[in-house]
Amino acid sequence: MTKTTAKATPRPRKLTAKAVSRGPAKLPLLKQAPTLGDCLRAIRAKRGMTLAEVSAVSGLARSTLSRVESGQLSLTYDKLVQLSHGLRIDLAELLSSPKDATPNATLTRRTFTPTGNGKTLTVGDTVYRYMCTEMSAKRMTPMVADIHARTLEESNGLLAHPGEEFTYVLAGTVELHTEFYEPLLLEAGACVYFDSTMRHTYLAPKGAPGKILCVCSVDTTTAPHGTRQTQEK
Repeated sequence: MTKTTAKATPRPRKLTAKAVSRGPAKLPLLKQAPTLGDCLRAIRAKRGMTLAEVSAVSGLARSTLSRVESGQLSLTYDKLVQLSHGLRIDLAELLSSPKDATPNATLTRRTFTPTGNGKTLTVGDTVYRYMCTEMSAKRMTPMVADIHARTLEESNGLLAHPGEEFTYVLAGTVELHTEFYEPLLLEAGACVYFDSTMRHTYLAPKGAPGKILCVCSVDTTTAPHGTRQTQEK
C-alpha cells in the first residue's frame, strides 16, 4: 500500500507592526470642478478687481457677489449673463476654470470639442451645451440646446443679452418667442438671425423636444443689457 502523507495546512502570515502601520494603499482624491464663486474670485484676482468694481461694471450688488464667492448664493441665468457681459467675458468662460493664457495677437488660436462633450448649463427645462469653452476672449459663443419647455410658464421667461444670435434647428420643431414679433415656428433645417438685445426664448410646442445650434455674438462695445445703476436689493 502507498502511504499517504497529509499536507500541513499553511499557517496565515503574521502581520508585522511595519505591515500594519503601512495600511491599504491610498486612493487618489478626485479633483472637484471649480464653483462659480471660485471662478469669479480667480477672475477678480487676475484682473486686480475688487467686489465693488465688479458690482459697478455688472450692476449686481456687492453683497450679492460676496455671497456668490462664499458659496451662499447661486445666480439665475439672466444674472449670469449680466455678470459675464459686465466682465466682458464669455458666459462659458465665467463658469470654467480660469485660464492664464492670453490670446495671441496673430490670431492663430484653435480649439476642438469632441462629440458629446461641452460644458452644460441647465436653465429651466432647457439644457445648453457650450462648445469650445477652452478658448477665452471669443467673439462668438457656440452652443447646442435641447428645448423641452412647451409653454412660456415652463421656460425661464423672455431674456435678453447684448449682441446678435443665429439659431439653426437640428431636430424637432422649435418656436421662437420675442417681445416685438409674433411667435415663429421653426422646423428642422430652418434658421433665424436676430438682435439678441430683444428679449426672447425658445419653446418645443409639439411636446417632443427640439434641438438647436445657437451662435451668439459677444458684444464688447456697448454696456451690458439690463445693467442698472441702482444696487440690487
